[in-house]
Amino acid sequence: MRCSKCNTKLAPNDIWCKNCGRQTRLIKEELSALRSLLRTWGHMSSGFSAYVPAGAVSIILGVLPIGILIWLFSGLLGFQDETTASYLTGLILKTISVSLFLPFLMIPFSSMARINSRDYELGFKQAINSLGKYPRYLGVALISAIFYIIATAVCFGLPDFGSDPMLKLVWIVLMNYWLALSLPVPMIMERMQTGPWRSYRISYRYCHDVRWNLYLLGLILLLSNLLGTITVVVGLTITLPVSWFAIRDYVDLLFEYGVIPYQNNLFPKKGGQKVNSQTNSSRVLNDKSEFKCRRGGRDE
Repeated sequence: MRCSKCNTKLAPNDIWCKNCGRQTRLIKEELSALRSLLRTWGHMSSGFSAYVPAGAVSIILGVLPIGILIWLFSGLLGFQDETTASYLTGLILKTISVSLFLPFLMIPFSSMARINSRDYELGFKQAINSLGKYPRYLGVALISAIFYIIATAVCFGLPDFGSDPMLKLVWIVLMNYWLALSLPVPMIMERMQTGPWRSYRISYRYCHDVRWNLYLLGLILLLSNLLGTITVVVGLTITLPVSWFAIRDYVDLLFEYGVIPYQNNLFPKKGGQKVNSQTNSSRVLNDKSEFKCRRGGRDE
């Protein structure tokens, strides 16, 4: 591969030209989120019915309780936000309550990470076996809850302390950024066997070049799942599994091209040449001990 501007020879996984600094075609072509999503859809389109049981588990344990909580908090259990204390209490209680059920929408990743990245198998038994990973994914949900509480309190202000109306637009930007930042976290946790907080750090540190791609993928999946919810929740039995596999496939692509450094041979070669995440010109793993990759209880 060569730079389209200065014709400098580049490595297969270079995102930026080392000579002129121009972005290579990698982001818009090989790492295109839309192309990855279409590939995932193509692999799954012949057997959507096989994913319905797994999707139903997450709907019953996650989507329905969240929907009920939102309905209760907006009506019967609504808080009168008259004072700062009551406002913060209501905000924290509502956010944490919803966060307790969010892990049920993510735990299938633990089963999907154990199968080959080219396989698309997810059944009822695998979904049930994944429930044991609930505490691990609760950490992801709580980190997101803390971010949401702080961002909402700062940007929307408190009853006794107002805020600039412009901060409401900042809140929208922050929520969209958090979507892109959080999208690869479950698969980073599973592939690298790291905790929630470290997985967020890895996503923040190494995925900024593909942040728009991640945001586009997250936005498409979010809208498709909202559409699935509108169709009397039945559509979610398809859109949720598609979302899980789409995220898995794209994050595996980031590992494959060395966007996220990974020190093992889990991912195949690209273009007949092994992709070495250590040599990616836009990614240097300075502290190898910080991001040790452990699979199966042993260090790689």
